[in-house]
Amino acid sequence: MFRKSRVVATLWATTAFLMPLHGAVMAQDRAAEAGQTTAPTTTDKAGNGPVMLDPVTIYATRQEASVSDVAASITVVDGGTLEARGQDSLQSMVRYMPGVNVTRTTSATDPFATFSGVTIRGVSGNRVQMMIDGSRVAERITDGTRDYFDFNFIKQVDVVKGPSSVLWGSDALGGVVAFTTIDPEDVLQGQDRAGIGRLAFDSVNDQSSASVAFAQRFSPDLTALIGIARTDGHEIELSNARADGGIYGCPRDTAHGAIACDRLNPADIAANRLLAKLVWEPSDEHKLSFSADLLNRQTDVVQKAQLGATLNSITGLPTGEMVYGYDRALTVKRHHYGIEHLWTPENGFVDEVRTTFSYTPYSTSRRGQKWSRNTSGQEVILNDRLDYSEKFYELDIQAVSRFATGGADHVVTWGFDGDLTKTDYSRLDITRNLTLGTVTEVRAGGFNFANSETRRADLYVQDHITLAEGRLELTPGLRFATYKIDPNPNADYQVVTGYEPRERSDHEVLGSFGAMYHLNDQYTVWANFGQGFKMPTAQQLYTSVPGTFFDQIPAPDLKPEKVDSYELGLRHQGEKSSFGITAFRANYDNFIQSFYNPPNTTVYTYRNLSSVKVWGVELEGAYQIRDDLRVTASAAWQKGRQRAEAGAEETPHNLAPLTGVVGLAWDATPDLSFEVIGTFASRVKETAEEDDFKPAGYGVIDAFASWNLTETAVLNLGVQNLFDKRYFDANAVSYGVNPSPAVAAQNPLELQTAPGRFFTASIDMRF
Repeated sequence: MFRKSRVVATLWATTAFLMPLHGAVMAQDRAAEAGQTTAPTTTDKAGNGPVMLDPVTIYATRQEASVSDVAASITVVDGGTLEARGQDSLQSMVRYMPGVNVTRTTSATDPFATFSGVTIRGVSGNRVQMMIDGSRVAERITDGTRDYFDFNFIKQVDVVKGPSSVLWGSDALGGVVAFTTIDPEDVLQGQDRAGIGRLAFDSVNDQSSASVAFAQRFSPDLTALIGIARTDGHEIELSNARADGGIYGCPRDTAHGAIACDRLNPADIAANRLLAKLVWEPSDEHKLSFSADLLNRQTDVVQKAQLGATLNSITGLPTGEMVYGYDRALTVKRHHYGIEHLWTPENGFVDEVRTTFSYTPYSTSRRGQKWSRNTSGQEVILNDRLDYSEKFYELDIQAVSRFATGGADHVVTWGFDGDLTKTDYSRLDITRNLTLGTVTEVRAGGFNFANSETRRADLYVQDHITLAEGRLELTPGLRFATYKIDPNPNADYQVVTGYEPRERSDHEVLGSFGAMYHLNDQYTVWANFGQGFKMPTAQQLYTSVPGTFFDQIPAPDLKPEKVDSYELGLRHQGEKSSFGITAFRANYDNFIQSFYNPPNTTVYTYRNLSSVKVWGVELEGAYQIRDDLRVTASAAWQKGRQRAEAGAEETPHNLAPLTGVVGLAWDATPDLSFEVIGTFASRVKETAEEDDFKPAGYGVIDAFASWNLTETAVLNLGVQNLFDKRYFDANAVSYGVNPSPAVAAQNPLELQTAPGRFFTASIDMRF
């Protein structure tokens, strides 16, 4: 799980992170001895020893391919790089990916500070397909999370930028983020038995973690792995946030125990993970793999931000309610059970058939207990409970046929991709009035929506055609996508006349076409056209919550979201330098807007926007200054417009500003290496709303060191935000600059400041 020597490992880990370019790299030694997951190696033409090859991905074509040999923009991050840099969360994982960002929720309704998902080229949430070992990750709901991730036992993360629905189906509208966990052979590396261990610490939230994995070869055709991990931490410390609330002010009632506006609620976080795999190869033609991946995470929060007097959301004056205490807990579970069969017949039209079946139940359980005095002066205790689950049954059958026709070589990937998803949402609030001695129950509050069952059943085919003696590569693809969503409202669901939940079904034929031409040994041009398709979710279709001041009503007539995406790229690989440039444009139709308030009503619902357009340019490059010193750089510029309805004026679409990353890696000695990475962003100039917050530009420097303590142990150290810079990243643009006092108290802008200086450390061992 770590590198023994990082002469080139550090350098090319940076390159793999920042730029999907190909070509030979510097020598790598002793990495396998240390148990680090690494890229493949070979020898150079002069026979000077091993050199690292391009990172390999399967998420561009469903076949293993170097990232530079596909007509797509893909970033691959290996697990060893994540560990060496102390990147232990979704947000830190994308720290050095310009144009990709992750939002942390900090509101009073969701005080657990989890992550809502990944944003790629301005497209976020459920529009980005997220997977772990090929299995879908549950959707995010308004009062839920999409943070079902644990960063122990990660072999690789693939980030595909742009629509990938032809190969990966609905939800890959904006891209794919795919996690791959370690296999037995990643630990064994040719031995009969081996183990890896890791101890790590992150000062930003006082997080400590310990993990161990052991693999055994029982026979030449049977291997197994088991790994366990434990992580403990607290809330993130925002050392550069301002207690006075900055431009918001801080109307929290600190006199009665509320915390200032620079602090997240105190939290205790504990996570346990178990990973088990068994791989059996009874013959040359058959391989069976079994896996179980169990994650349980508990977050306990003392919600001090809401203590004291409650403010009226409009006037900002105290309502008369006084909160004495508020304890909340969130339990997140992801359990995955999978079986995969690989058949590689010696003869026949089909060269390979991979069949995967998995069962993956996700669940979040939220509990709260609030002690308060209500506006009538009565003492009350409120117990709230929310339970949400998604259970996936997934079947993927993928076949590969290789053949030649005339002067063209074909690799045809085709198959079936389907799943059945059962969704369940329940909410219960119990109020005990201690003064009156009464108990009141309210069901189906919050953002209640009808339970449902969703069926996806898709057929896909893609042909990778090689022509002109390998100089020209064409990749056409088609998918016939279908879905049906069947609501199953429980007794708590409140039907709105005219918006009754009803079955929805739809289908779509999606196309893609990639082309790559190798001008010579150094230059390659490529282009890609891709379509995406995203069906409405159960929450978007069936939300129904009548309220005292406003109503949330269903939107059963929502249309599926669609996109046409165009990319054009140039890549260069020289002896000591490489670079790439990608231009893209994506045209979205029927983009779904949340919490739309029709004029002159007290109704909130969902609606389709007429169109959203996003375009931009991405750059990447690297230069080998000398054998032990390398510089890498990448940048992304994005711009977008949206139109609410036909004939309406176009307005800006919120996007990250011009962002760049520059890295310098130096191998000081065979056992000691250093890396410095700078991240720079320009100020945000325009936003969707005139009064949206516009973060200023910033520059941040991070530094890392790796020291080989022994033949089987390495120490990694890091300091991030070295100069303790105060800044806001692009996620803060969703905040208005003129909030109501209630909003300023419940969701301060200051909680979106990035962490100040913090430290990471880890020891990785092999035994």
